[in-house]
Amino acid sequence: MDANKSKVVAVVLRVLLAAVFMVSAVAKLMAIDDFELYVFSYGFFSLNATYILVRLCIAVELLTGLLLALGWWRRWVNLLALAMLLFFSLFLCYAALAGRNESCQCFGRLAEMNPGQSLLKNAVLIVLTLLYMKLSGRFESKAGKNATRVVLTAVLGVAVMVGVFCVSVPDNWMFRSSESRYDQELFEAAIAPDGALEADSLSRGPQLVAFVTPGCPFCRMSREKLESIAKRNHLDTTRFHYYEPADLPEGLFLDITYGQRPLIILMDDGRLVATYHYRNVNEREISRTLAR
Repeated sequence: MDANKSKVVAVVLRVLLAAVFMVSAVAKLMAIDDFELYVFSYGFFSLNATYILVRLCIAVELLTGLLLALGWWRRWVNLLALAMLLFFSLFLCYAALAGRNESCQCFGRLAEMNPGQSLLKNAVLIVLTLLYMKLSGRFESKAGKNATRVVLTAVLGVAVMVGVFCVSVPDNWMFRSSESRYDQELFEAAIAPDGALEADSLSRGPQLVAFVTPGCPFCRMSREKLESIAKRNHLDTTRFHYYEPADLPEGLFLDITYGQRPLIILMDDGRLVATYHYRNVNEREISRTLAR
């Protein structure tokens, strides 16, 4: 391959890699609820820490793509891109060995790939990155490391970070546990002796009740979030109760919830502790109550 063709290949690789990193970051941001649940489901981090971690991950990925596209700090950005690909590949190996076959959220909802497929994609990207690193050293000029470029890079980094957190504000920054609007009197009658839910002994000891409906995405995600909280904190899953409209006498579901779903009620000996919707689920409060 002559010098001119190699130079063109280097530029094409840079643009391609930059596009992959930026598209991946934006796709995750647009489907951040799914990405949060995926990371949280492994149980490595608390729910509140997960909110922050996934946004930092997206911001770094997006910034890496932008710096690749601009050609700034070429050596360090190339190494950062390679390190990210290697790190996520190791994580995907762990996921595959753990038997996790669901989408790894690499491209959000744009393309669902299991760990094996994503590993193959990363292998291709690693080869392309190594090839670009070799060619860029020969044909692409080094950006001057002057004070102006340092300031511009810092401004870009701050702008990306702030932008990600503004586009998707962490739930624990916006929402707190609150008493959701529902018919508490009717619910207490349903869990009392001779009530429709008496058989589940909801008025005895700490219990969590979730009213959900089929086809509701936030109901599905709430259930996944609660199941991950139970697993991570080693909670008794028999204290988690999920009710759909078909599980209750006709009309009772809507009468209790006023149509709000998901409606999550945390109780202790029949006494209300807190109510939640999808956004304000409080892992610490739930684990502290149900661990008694």
